Amino acid sequence: MILELSSLLSSAVEKTLEDNVAISFSGGLDSTLIATIAKKHANVDLYAAGALGSPDLEYAEKAAEELGLPLHKIIIDEKLAMETYEKTYKVLPLDFLKVEILVPVYLIAKAAKEAGHSVLLFGSGAEELFVGYERYYDYVEEGKDLDKILKDEFKTLPKRDIGWIKKICRNQGIEARCPFCNADVATLLFSVPLEERMADRELKKGILREAGKILGVPKLALLRRKKAMQYGSGVHKIFMKKVDEINAHFPAVI
Repeated sequence: MILELSSLLSSAVEKTLEDNVAISFSGGLDSTLIATIAKKHANVDLYAAGALGSPDLEYAEKAAEELGLPLHKIIIDEKLAMETYEKTYKVLPLDFLKVEILVPVYLIAKAAKEAGHSVLLFGSGAEELFVGYERYYDYVEEGKDLDKILKDEFKTLPKRDIGWIKKICRNQGIEARCPFCNADVATLLFSVPLEERMADRELKKGILREAGKILGVPKLALLRRKKAMQYGSGVHKIFMKKVDEINAHFPAVI
């Protein structure tokens, strides 16, 4: 099954490529796997956004070096974070926790477009396919039907996370594509027993890590724990200092 998954992932990434492509890159498992495959078929530029010293920037630098790919870093300080929050909110007036995640997306999309790219790849969809969130394990302990939850969340991604990412990117004049949101990959994964998909609770996404080994993903990415973008980039820490001000001036509208 891992060999079949590796082949399907390679095909899924290839289908999203242009001759020149940008990747939203954190040095984590998902984005590094995409970059590992993409560099075999296209000219690739990696983009990472985060506060100085943030985990995403540190891992991105190390993984990009191992891959031999150029990395473009956007350093986010409080001033840039607040300015970008307002711009992001104007595009998508969501609640605080959703907008803060999209701030690095906005900055990466802007930088990639300014560099001449027309397509930007994201690792969205991997968590739902490969059981990547701790809350999924909690659901099982609570007696919930996790298989149904995962299928429902994956199906509705275009109306939620991926839909928001695509809208932010369209606002910047660049197209967002998500290789993990592939019907063949999803069909295979949802045919795998839930227990097998959940086998590695500590690192999570054990099946994807095994496929990554076959595909040649650098070891540091294979061993990195999942860290959501707002935490990995450090923007959550920045925004929490201003959370009351933000919620007062930018109430959720949609």
